[in-house]
Amino acid sequence: MFFHPEQGEHTASINASIEAYGFPKILQEEDSLRISIAGLDVQTLYAFVPRGSTQELAGVVVYTRTSDDTLVLLHMAVKPEFSFASGYRNELVLPRMLVQLRAIAKRIKGIKRLSIVYADHRELRPVTQG
Repeated sequence: MFFHPEQGEHTASINASIEAYGFPKILQEEDSLRISIAGLDVQTLYAFVPRGSTQELAGVVVYTRTSDDTLVLLHMAVKPEFSFASGYRNELVLPRMLVQLRAIAKRIKGIKRLSIVYADHRELRPVTQG
């Protein structure tokens, strides 16, 4: 996971997420890595940005289903150079990941809300319009 120079602005939200849901850990399973939170069945969405002939990891979001109708974004990280405040702001890594997460939520049967724990206060946003 990345340590972002502006993460201090979100310390309270990050700590609240860790207290409520647990600490994310990077685990190695055979030839791959995955992010885990003890006691939760979490999913991870990775963002890659093309750099020549390779793909560079630019960000990650960790989310889980907490009830029949709610998907919760527990943790997010964007590599500092891909943040909006830094050099590659045109990549829009975090907004694109959030759009993808919302699209994922729309495809999961029964999900009506997407909760973002890192917001200044816990936000419940409808997945669909109307």
